[in-house]
Amino acid sequence: MNDSEPTILVVDDTEDNLDLLEFALKRKPIKMLRATSGMACLALAKEHKPDLILLDIQMPEMDGFETLKRLRANSETGKIPVIFLTAQKKDPESIAKGLALGADQYLTKPIDTEELLVRTKMLISLKKAEAELERLRADFMAMLVHDLRSPLIGIKNVLELLEESDKSAPLSQDYFELVNSAQMSANRLLELVSDLLDVSKYEAGNIAFDKASVPVSRFIDPILRQMDVQFRQRNVKLTTTYADGLPNVFVDAQKTEQVMMNFLSNALKFTKTGGTIRMAAEAITEKIHTELEEMNRRFVRVTIIDTGVGISQEEIPLLFRRYKQTSSARITKQKGTGLGLVICKLIVEAQGGTVGVQSELGKGSTFSFTLPVAEE
Repeated sequence: MNDSEPTILVVDDTEDNLDLLEFALKRKPIKMLRATSGMACLALAKEHKPDLILLDIQMPEMDGFETLKRLRANSETGKIPVIFLTAQKKDPESIAKGLALGADQYLTKPIDTEELLVRTKMLISLKKAEAELERLRADFMAMLVHDLRSPLIGIKNVLELLEESDKSAPLSQDYFELVNSAQMSANRLLELVSDLLDVSKYEAGNIAFDKASVPVSRFIDPILRQMDVQFRQRNVKLTTTYADGLPNVFVDAQKTEQVMMNFLSNALKFTKTGGTIRMAAEAITEKIHTELEEMNRRFVRVTIIDTGVGISQEEIPLLFRRYKQTSSARITKQKGTGLGLVICKLIVEAQGGTVGVQSELGKGSTFSFTLPVAEE
C-alpha cells in the first residue's frame, strides 16, 4: 500500500462516468483502475488488491450488491474497503442494504473528488489500524500459548513421573527437585494470569487507589532492602540519592512499590556483572495545560539510571506497549510477558504522573516516573 498514491478501483458500467472521474483525478495523488462490470471488478480486485473500491450499485448482469457479496466471500478481497455509489441523494433502502452486506461508506453521484480523497485516506488509515490490531492479537496469542504451554508441560511431566513412581518407597531428592520445578512453573503461570488481569482492570478503571500523603522513602526503601541480596549476587553496585527537602507525594504507596520494583528489576536484568545502577529522587515543577488554563504543578521525579545493554531508538516507543519485547530482552534471553512496564505506566498515570525513558544501545538506559506532590 502506498500512502502517497493509494490505488482506487472504480466500478461503473458507463464509460463516460469513468472518463470524467479519471480526468478529475488526473492531478490528484491517486492511482485509478477501471472496471465496467461486476465480473471485471472481481478479477481486478483479486489481481491488484486496491486500497479502495468505488462500486456503482446499478449495473446490468451483476449489480453492486451481488458484486459486494462475492468480494466479501473471497479471502483475498474480503477486507478491501468498499464505497457504494448511489445515483440519488436519498436512497435509504439501498444504503441500508449495502451497509448490511459489508460496504464501508457510500457516495452520491456526481462524485466530489475532494470528499472522495478525504474518505479514501480515512478508510485506508482505518484499514491499517485494523491490520495492526489483528497483528497484535496474533502476537499476543502466540506469546500466551507459548508462555502457558511451557510451564504446563513441566507440571504435567512432574505429575506423570510421580504417578509412575514406586508408591511404597519414600520420595528421593530428585523427586523433591522435580516438585520444586513444578511449583516454579505454577508460580510462573500465576504471575502471567495476574499480569493479564491487572492490565485489564487498570485499563477499565476497576482498581481503587488508597492514596495518602507519604514520603518517597515509603515506597523506595522497602524495595531497596528487598533487592539488596540480588544486587550483591550479581555484583552490581546500587547508589541512591535523595534531594534535600523532598516533599511528600499523594499516592498509593503499595501500588507505587510495584512500579519501583519493576523499574529496578528491569535495570538489574539488563546490567552486566560489575555494572552500576543509580537511583535518584528530586522535586520538579512542570507546566500543566488544561482546557481553561496553564498552571504550574509540583512533582517528585524518581530516576533509575543503569549502565546496561541499552535500547535502540527505534524500539523505545515499543516499551510501554502490550506484549512487546525489545531485541535487548531477546539477546539477553530475559523472559517476560511484556506487561510489566505497561502496568507501571497505568499505575503512574492513574495517580497523575508520567513515565519516561532515554536510552542508547550499548550504553545504558534511564527510566523515570513522576508523582504529584501532596497538597499541604
